[in-house]
Amino acid sequence: MAGKSRASFAKRQREIDRVKKNDEKRARRAERTELRGEESEPPEVTEEELFEQFRILNERKAAGAIDEEAFEEQKAELFEQLGVEL
Repeated sequence: MAGKSRASFAKRQREIDRVKKNDEKRARRAERTELRGEESEPPEVTEEELFEQFRILNERKAAGAIDEEAFEEQKAELFEQLGVEL
């Protein structure tokens, strides 16, 4: 049974790492765009992608990767993009 929990922890950690890596890439792209002085609209994000981000956010909180304050802030941003009022 211990092997199964380690496997799920490893999977969760890989997902967290993937999200962090994507966030870093997005920030670097935005910085490059800003340096060039270009105005660009953020890429269109589907509702499905937003729900996936919310699922990952919940997993990160459950794994202790983020604190309550960061969780609530990111959750509010996702809900705003979904058009849901808290």
